[in-house]
Amino acid sequence: MTGGDRTWVRGLKGLAASIVALLAIYWVADASFDIPDEFAPLRGFVPTIFFTTIGALGATGVFGIVRKRAARPERLFRMIAGGVLLLSFVPDVLLLGDGAGDAFPGATPAGVGTLMVMHVVAAAIMVGFLTAGDPGEEPPSSVGLD
Repeated sequence: MTGGDRTWVRGLKGLAASIVALLAIYWVADASFDIPDEFAPLRGFVPTIFFTTIGALGATGVFGIVRKRAARPERLFRMIAGGVLLLSFVPDVLLLGDGAGDAFPGATPAGVGTLMVMHVVAAAIMVGFLTAGDPGEEPPSSVGLD
C-alpha cells in the first residue's frame, strides 16, 4: 500500500471515529441543554454527519498534499489544522450576534458552545489519525516546504 493509500485509510478511520464521537456529544448536549429545535446546525444528526464528512475529507486531502511536499508534514499539518480550527469558531461566535437570529433562529450559547466543542473534538481526532505514522513507514520524499 502506498503512502497516499494509507493517508486515505487513516482519514476514513478518523472520519468514522469523529462521527461516533460527535454523535455522542450531540446526544449528550441534546439531553442536557435546552437547545431549540429550530437551531439548524443541531437539528438532528444528519447535519453533524454531513459537515463532519466534508471537513474530514478536506483534512485528509490537505494532509495528502502536505505529506508529499513538506519536509516535516505532521508539524505543518498540525499548524494548518490549528488555524482552520480557529477560523471555524468565527461563524459560531457570529451566530450569537444580533443579526444572526434571522438566518439561524434558535442559536443559544449552549448550542453554539456545543458546535465549538464538536469542532475541537473532530479536529483532534482527525489530526491524531492522519499524523499517526504506520510502523515501519518510510518518510515521504519532500521538497522542503516546511
